[in-house]
Amino acid sequence: MGAIVLHPIFIFNMKKWLPVILVLFAQPSIAQMNYAYDSLTAKAGLFHLQHQPKKAIPFYEAAFTLRQPDALTAYKAAGVYALDSNAGKAFQYLSAAIDSGWTEAGWLLHDDYFDWLKQAQKNTWEAITQKAIDNEKKYENSLRLPALRQRINAMTLMDQQLRYKRVQATDKEERKILHAAIAKADADNLVAAKAIIAQYGWPTIAQIGKDGQHNLWLVVQHADMDVAFQRRALQAMKKLLGTKQLNSENYAFLYDRVQCNLNYKQLYGTQVNWTTNGEASGFRSILDEDKANTRRKKLGLLPLHIYALTYGFVYSLPEKEYVINRERLEQAWLQTGRDSAAYYYRQQNFDKVYDIYNDASAVQGGMSSEDNYKAAVLFATIAAINKQEKFSSIALDFLYLLFQRGELHHQRWLKEQSFFILHTEERWKAMLQ
Repeated sequence: MGAIVLHPIFIFNMKKWLPVILVLFAQPSIAQMNYAYDSLTAKAGLFHLQHQPKKAIPFYEAAFTLRQPDALTAYKAAGVYALDSNAGKAFQYLSAAIDSGWTEAGWLLHDDYFDWLKQAQKNTWEAITQKAIDNEKKYENSLRLPALRQRINAMTLMDQQLRYKRVQATDKEERKILHAAIAKADADNLVAAKAIIAQYGWPTIAQIGKDGQHNLWLVVQHADMDVAFQRRALQAMKKLLGTKQLNSENYAFLYDRVQCNLNYKQLYGTQVNWTTNGEASGFRSILDEDKANTRRKKLGLLPLHIYALTYGFVYSLPEKEYVINRERLEQAWLQTGRDSAAYYYRQQNFDKVYDIYNDASAVQGGMSSEDNYKAAVLFATIAAINKQEKFSSIALDFLYLLFQRGELHHQRWLKEQSFFILHTEERWKAMLQ
């Protein structure tokens, strides 16, 4: 910053003006306040998800001194105050959430965060829920497809409740039961979502509201068993990208989800790695990671170092040179692996070849589509020599990945003689269908 030149009148009245000048210079910028607010609510949101009100509340209170909360943040704050048995604050923020546009009365009625509040303050609870129901009815009247919104919200309510219960479950058997219940709900919702998108494309906010669109996205996001459908949904969303009729954050999430499901690097950094303890350990691989925040900003997303706080880990955006060097090392490691695999193949140490490619396939974006095809040929050839099921299985894994990517050229793989041994496999038949 250049030198500040003061007008003579300011010099003459320096004692009078100096305190004012110091106060003005001490004021944080709007950007700084937003950064602080986002950081605080991100940390609070993690503790909200973990049902830890004592840890969440101080962060929410500090954040709300900087800025009034939006509807969702106010709703979450109400939830942790209810968990903390603070009825006054819980109702204060519930009312604020409804006034700010919270429209999911159905979710409020079934939200277990408010179980204590429902019993301790029955009359006030009935009044606040009636207010939510009335507001939702008014909101529905402004939508073009309110009945569709109701269908979508109803089918995702159970989905989310099951997932919340699984996060909270500590007993292994309980988690197993909940996992099975989630799988069934996902399968049922997938059928419904396919029918909706086939009929309407990606419904706009004007048709089903922000909450309805968000809930439909949740169903698609969880349809990892059908990546082809996720890709179709993503293409439908893309038609609305850049308009006010699409939640761009949902688009970024689904884009990254599809990329990761196809073993590519993600673009926006919405997907994280999870430990066996159910904790996030960092982001999954990001393409040109040093540019990720620029891409996120275009879609109105928070920077990655703030977003990471919602998962409970600290993150710093790497420099371009570091990203380039890391990519070089990764490719060098993969080339060394291919060379080693070729050596062990000549030695007929097929188990070692399997281990090398199994590790290489776990590197997101590491193997090109051609690399995957050659690996399928290699393991189909090995399967003809060594009859262990794992060799034909991994060959089919590589082929199925290409199939999901839409890069398995029909004539080429049908004519490949190495694949004849795979023709009786159910997964091969499924790809033919």
